[in-house]
Amino acid sequence: MTSAPDPTERPTASMHVVPTAPTLPDPPDGLLGAGALRPVSPRLVPARYVASIVGYVIWVLLIAGAIVAAVLTELWWLAPIGVLPLIILLQSLLLTPRRVSAIGYLDAQEDLTIASGIMFRSVHTIPYGRVQSVKIDEGPVDRRYGLAKLTVSTAAGGSTVVLPGLPKQEAERLRAMLTERGIEIMAAL
Repeated sequence: MTSAPDPTERPTASMHVVPTAPTLPDPPDGLLGAGALRPVSPRLVPARYVASIVGYVIWVLLIAGAIVAAVLTELWWLAPIGVLPLIILLQSLLLTPRRVSAIGYLDAQEDLTIASGIMFRSVHTIPYGRVQSVKIDEGPVDRRYGLAKLTVSTAAGGSTVVLPGLPKQEAERLRAMLTERGIEIMAAL
């Protein structure tokens, strides 16, 4: 004479839950936020190659050193040591264009969105009211290719987001726009 349900009885109502909110499919190109973003300058690809020349030379020397050591000492197991630097060198040479094409930005009405990365995608959305400082940097390689890096510091825990590969005029336009909108929003508060 208990009111506990019988464990052998099956509930008559279906326990299957149907989602009521629309589900968002993965983007066709596999990159989060890539659909509406503006790409950075394609001149960033050769600029990155030029900036990495010293590293490339070091990797080639390590590969050559492993091969020479294997030939001179007749120890065959020294030659495969050059495989790791070869893999690192090849992935750097082959994936640089793809890494650059994964960088993008969008200056919307209320915020700035910056995205980068292929395997580990990072998308930062910065409300204009949170911008504390905007800085433009250019190194010698960037200057040679007419590029600049935009660095945005925010009030959220002192975080900083860098957007490389912008043409100088676009970097100046974004800096002026971020500063202007940030001041407008702070004045409205």
